[in-house]
Amino acid sequence: MNYLWETLLQAKNQGLKGSEIRYELAERYSAYMEVSGSCLNQEYLEPGAAVEINPYYRFFDIFKDLFPPDPGEFPKLRENLTNLILHQLAENDLRSGMTKEEYYKKMLYQDIQNGSFGGTVKENFKLFCREEREIILSGLLRQYETGSSLDIFLDMMQSLIKNNIVYQNNYNSLELLVFIGQKKGETLELKMDFLIRMFVDIPYHVELFYEHHFGIIGMEEAMVIGETILC
Repeated sequence: MNYLWETLLQAKNQGLKGSEIRYELAERYSAYMEVSGSCLNQEYLEPGAAVEINPYYRFFDIFKDLFPPDPGEFPKLRENLTNLILHQLAENDLRSGMTKEEYYKKMLYQDIQNGSFGGTVKENFKLFCREEREIILSGLLRQYETGSSLDIFLDMMQSLIKNNIVYQNNYNSLELLVFIGQKKGETLELKMDFLIRMFVDIPYHVELFYEHHFGIIGMEEAMVIGETILC
């Protein structure tokens, strides 16, 4: 469950009453997700258990003054107001339906899960956490709207792979050299295979370099003996 309206739908599917669901401000939350459960893949609601929400994901204007840095007075009142407001917002969501963007992302997710992009993509997609999958789906949607571009691939690399630099070969514009400052491992390789398959156009050729940077003449940092790869 990623969104507020999904929790209410799940509650109804489980036969729970609205009074059995209590929303509260999450102590820790991601900027990319609305529901901040302890389990990223949670699909079941415990009756009476609090559902932690990041209210600033979509409703910043409503909640910006309700939770100041200094807790102040009447904490219980703020908790109860938050619960009531989020219940109303969830009901509004169900009445108005998903936004077009979220609908398209949902369809893309289902296509991947159904194997429409191939079995390899389906399996490698599972290696990313929920927050990372949201980023990927947003990138795919941008790709459908604007067409493939290196900018989208660069955004995905920056958001999903730590410590990387992407170069475009000056002598061959269709060759990309990607340095990843991490040790080569199976999971990392499969993640890179996924990103290349989904975000790099067919004419491009990608060379990957793990842990040690390749040598660049004229750059002392890239010409350290014992820490340089020849390409």
